[in-house]
Amino acid sequence: MTKTIIHGGKIVTSQAVTVADILIENGVITDIQPGLEFAGSNQINAQGKLVLPGGVDVHTHMPWPTGSFISTDTLARGSRAAAFGGVTSIIDFAIPNENESLQSALDRKLAEATIEAWVDYSFHINIRGEIHRYLEEIPELVQAGFPSYKVFMAYEGFRLPDADLLQVLKTVQEAGGMVNVHAENGPLADYLTTELIRQGKRSLAFFPQARPAICEEEAVSRILTYQKQTGVRLHIHHVSTAAAVDLIRSARAAGQPLTAETCPQYLVFCDEDYCSDPQLAAALVCAPAVKSKHDQAALWEGLIDGTLSAVATDHCPYSKEQKFSGGDNFSLVPGGMAGVETRLPLLFDYGVNTGRLSLSQFAFVWAEGPARSFGLFPRKGTIAIGSDADLVIFDPDEQWTLKAADLHMNTDCLSYEGFSVTGKPKMTILRGEVIVQDNHLGSDRSRGALIPRSLQAQFKS
Repeated sequence: MTKTIIHGGKIVTSQAVTVADILIENGVITDIQPGLEFAGSNQINAQGKLVLPGGVDVHTHMPWPTGSFISTDTLARGSRAAAFGGVTSIIDFAIPNENESLQSALDRKLAEATIEAWVDYSFHINIRGEIHRYLEEIPELVQAGFPSYKVFMAYEGFRLPDADLLQVLKTVQEAGGMVNVHAENGPLADYLTTELIRQGKRSLAFFPQARPAICEEEAVSRILTYQKQTGVRLHIHHVSTAAAVDLIRSARAAGQPLTAETCPQYLVFCDEDYCSDPQLAAALVCAPAVKSKHDQAALWEGLIDGTLSAVATDHCPYSKEQKFSGGDNFSLVPGGMAGVETRLPLLFDYGVNTGRLSLSQFAFVWAEGPARSFGLFPRKGTIAIGSDADLVIFDPDEQWTLKAADLHMNTDCLSYEGFSVTGKPKMTILRGEVIVQDNHLGSDRSRGALIPRSLQAQFKS
């Protein structure tokens, strides 16, 4: 059995930062200590570099398959970009078509991923439409390793009436699963959009007014109330407001089984950015909308104090042609942006380099927190004996510029175009195999594998 040793790197976990060697055997970490030597072993020199846990992105759309536009990253292209960005595990979505069972939708995605995924993967299963035909499928799917079920409170055609939402929450709770939710008041956002268009306020600068903070605050308050009644384990996607952070903090303090994430766009941009460069404004059209500087500061505080346990991406890229096909009318711009490849440098530069996050706090929201939230830990999300050897060799000092043309996501519309960042992934290792090195693929074929998930490994409270 071939052994690989990573020598001399600064190992970063949520618990500690230490200089040691890592021994990898059969894709698993088997020893961590200084001075490891084995004759005939493969050697990787990490001196002067950080050794990070492979990233876990629990919110990607590859692609988002609905509406007038289909987002541009397939699972093949998007998961390959993830590998270049130091991400070794993703959770995408299985979304049933009309009259399709949950199992059928999942089987479609599994068949695609078996051939195309460059990193390890799992799927959330979306529940929408006529829910009663789905409910009986949930317990068996939870037992099969798919414990998370996505529901929408936004978007006509996806959001559930509250009576159905409550039934889903209770059914998933009884099955031992969890519900992850897009928490925005969809009818209010639709009403405000219609009113703005009626008043002639169509330009991109008005987009934040169509999805103001109250849309998220109300929906988060409502879903937390429903959680109290059902007891279901809950995760709230893409938190964007200070009010939501406060609600989540209070609910967690009261003992509700709850985790939540934010995304890089809410940590880097603010609502003023919709009023400047039209290309940037179009790129930033997403739901929830980017909020104020006050909200941004509250999100950072939520990451610091553990209220928010993950930074995910909601990766859903579009092309410039798609983004500008409706002209300067925000209601015609497809919502979503690229992010799976840029999460690491942005989170490191805006978090660690600014002093907002310690290295250990960074490691938690980058990998361990999301892995814990969705039942991947301790196999994924940390650097520990017995865990998969999913690792990133990272140069914390290299300065570089983010450009769509130099990255691997299938888009020419990058919100972070021209951003100068410090810190760059140099090598991505998946289960002991180098899959990216110095911005080149280290393998001639995709090697991602399905990772069954269990919620018995509890999230960090």
